[in-house]
Amino acid sequence: IRDAQESRGLGDVYKRQDKIKIIMKNILCVFLLMPLFYLGAQDEGPYLIRLHVVEVEGNIGAFMKANREYYKPLAAKAVEDGKWAGWQMTRSVTYPSRFIFFHHFSSPEQYAAPSSIWGSNEAKELGLEQPDGSKWEMTTLRDTDLWQVNAAIFDNEPSKYFVMNEFKFSYTDRKKFIDNNRAWGEMIVKPQLESIEGYNWVCATLVTAGNYVNQESQIVNGISFDGFASIEDILHRRSYKETNEPNPYFQKFQKYVSENDLTDFNSAESSSIYQDLASTFN
Repeated sequence: IRDAQESRGLGDVYKRQDKIKIIMKNILCVFLLMPLFYLGAQDEGPYLIRLHVVEVEGNIGAFMKANREYYKPLAAKAVEDGKWAGWQMTRSVTYPSRFIFFHHFSSPEQYAAPSSIWGSNEAKELGLEQPDGSKWEMTTLRDTDLWQVNAAIFDNEPSKYFVMNEFKFSYTDRKKFIDNNRAWGEMIVKPQLESIEGYNWVCATLVTAGNYVNQESQIVNGISFDGFASIEDILHRRSYKETNEPNPYFQKFQKYVSENDLTDFNSAESSSIYQDLASTFN
């Protein structure tokens, strides 16, 4: 993960749905995380993701198997049928019973259109047998809000692990958060794609909820995902080193955001590591 300063982004990512599917194969799933996005022309955008954060008790192995073998094929069929743009299952590294499912939508119209994804008719069509859900209990931990993807940079290699960073910014500072992240993507992430394997990055802002006191957000309303090829890569980057040399890309970024008044507008709330377990993007 990175310091509180390191939460930045690229530019809008909305091309056609078929192009999105190709590009999405390069990320997390987160997705950064999962699976994820490239917007630009806004032909079908804004591109939206819904995060379903759950806690699982019981037979977690059976739960993951059911998602890989039953729910993933249903999710992939829904992508083919244009019901949504993608699905991902990720698992927390530090809390192994916690999972985040990412649901992707290429536009508000796709999200709002009535559709059946997990129905018995869809399962019958694919020859799938309903898994035994009595082996586990799943509890939703937070609201399944929608987030707009504002920025993304992708490597040619998928991310197997990613760091999810959560932020708060004031009602009036949304544009600063987005502009800061776009600069981060262009000045920090993009120049290092060739040297860091599986280095994929996305940022997004909350669109379906808000809780402000004196214009200050009381809930997390900004997120970013830093994807890497392995857990070792993340741990090496997070570890303190006595001989750390200044990163020239970060120094350039710091100078840019300072000169353009893109500092001191948000607070870093938390960061956590997740593993990409299954998705419709691979």
